[in-house]
Amino acid sequence: MKRGGRDRQQRRGRRGKANRPNTARRLRWWEVPAGLVVITGWAYLLLGPSLAVGNRAQISFPRLEIRTDPSGSQFVQTDAAALRAAFEHAGLPDPSDLNGADPVPVAILLRFAREWVDTRSVAALGQLGQVYQALQEHEAALGCFAAAAQLDTSDVRWRYGLGIECQAMALTDLAIDALDQARRMDPDYPTTYARLGALYLDRKDFERAEAQYNEYRMRLPNRSLGYVGLGRVALARGDEVRAKELLSTAVRVMPNDFLAHRLLGRALAALGRHELARREQDLAERLPQYSGWLSFDPRLQESNALANTQGYLTNQMRAAATGEDWATFVHVAELLLRRRPQDFSTLGNLAEAYRKLGRLDKAEALADRAIELKPDYALAYANRGWCYQQLAQYERAIADYTKAIGLDPKGALAYVNRGVAHVRNGQDDKAVADWEKVLTLNPRDEVRELAENNLLSIRREATRPFESKLKLPRSHFTTLRSVRRTQAR
Repeated sequence: MKRGGRDRQQRRGRRGKANRPNTARRLRWWEVPAGLVVITGWAYLLLGPSLAVGNRAQISFPRLEIRTDPSGSQFVQTDAAALRAAFEHAGLPDPSDLNGADPVPVAILLRFAREWVDTRSVAALGQLGQVYQALQEHEAALGCFAAAAQLDTSDVRWRYGLGIECQAMALTDLAIDALDQARRMDPDYPTTYARLGALYLDRKDFERAEAQYNEYRMRLPNRSLGYVGLGRVALARGDEVRAKELLSTAVRVMPNDFLAHRLLGRALAALGRHELARREQDLAERLPQYSGWLSFDPRLQESNALANTQGYLTNQMRAAATGEDWATFVHVAELLLRRRPQDFSTLGNLAEAYRKLGRLDKAEALADRAIELKPDYALAYANRGWCYQQLAQYERAIADYTKAIGLDPKGALAYVNRGVAHVRNGQDDKAVADWEKVLTLNPRDEVRELAENNLLSIRREATRPFESKLKLPRSHFTTLRSVRRTQAR
């Protein structure tokens, strides 16, 4: 979210009570403690904010200026000191230096801060915590959630938010306490169990961790998170056989879960099955790398949706791709491109989506832009090669696939597709070489099947024209989803 890779911890304000405004002139809530933990003789006290009702007319938030950098991306510029003073005067947790941040969530942050000043609404305070949460301002989010949970004990969102912020800050005992309260308030929310399982696993309490992950698995048997968690517990216990069984199930129910493949590779390596382990590890590196809990926690997604962060839009793109909802994918990707117009990755992914919708002209133009921004972007060459292939421009398709292979020699689908282009260009011998190469790359089963079927067909060519039996993947969009099915061309 912040530009230039600045250290968030260095920017965060660190002011104590002595620097707060005079509290004699305002009503005040008692300080809201998030909890007290004693570990090996050390006591840690985490306090929520001292939230004040002061003279609202005196609270003035500084103006936000929206600027544009050379790449076309917009960012915020404001008076950071004045902003901190306004938040402190309102009795709210101080934001870090927001200069350089995406203006969309920053504007939403200020909207809820002003609503809190005007109405003293607990909902506004909790929603302010959600925006802080989406911005990964963990200390500020925790303060808002702690106060909101104290003021409104019936809304599970604030108690749950408090728990996951404690978890993000590695305050394990506090996180367990808050999340256990949230579980009792809403026992049907599955992700609470998965988070508790992860926390107990961190404490090496394997029995409780296993129990919590099983609760999640029973509620959502078609999601990989429960099986991955149980697999992690089995690995921690040294039971690699059980871990392999659980992680194989995780891969079966969600083939695109990179962590499931990575852990399965670890279990296979421990069992001495090194070739299969390397295959799983290679696949894990090629799959989309989801960000923490965002893909699995609807309440965290709610926070990101409220803040309208770029991370939320990226997550929505992944969800649309998984559901093969390419019209929604295009809509979300274009919203994202308005905020970061020179993001080569989004351009390349959008090119793939347009190709699936039959808009080859649009797909080719987007791939061209992505290559212009990043000349070593293998996926863009593969996408453009596919467009050329569909337009019967086989020499150009072969050239782009060759470039993609040079940039990503393990990209098995590029070999499959180049082989098809070779056949349609009258070069069967080169096609055979490409498909035989695929079999040496430890590809996924679906890709291996494509190559094997095409080799089988070309060797039985005498029965009917080979082109009528070629097998092509429905997708080679490996950054968002894997190939699951094939279609005859």
